[in-house]
Amino acid sequence: MLDYAELSKIVEKAAKSALGRRSVVRVFTEPGSDAEGQDALRITLVVTPSAVETIDGDALLDNILKIHDALWERGEQRTPMVSYATEEELAEIDDSEP
Repeated sequence: MLDYAELSKIVEKAAKSALGRRSVVRVFTEPGSDAEGQDALRITLVVTPSAVETIDGDALLDNILKIHDALWERGEQRTPMVSYATEEELAEIDDSEP
């Protein structure tokens, strides 16, 4: 199994390919589980505020497919669960936690 730093690099490359290099700020990955309790890979893509306004549904679908395929090619079989946030949204979450 690949470490999380390597997984993040793979995901970032795929996401920048699908969404545009300037749209993706950074990526982080962590373990998770899907709705059936199976191991999954939680992926957070940090995007620019302008990306929120310009990325459409086709690009998001293409992104998920590229991420899945890139991970699969490297032997990662956990289901990728992708979420998106801006730096500002992440800061708000951090501020609200005790």
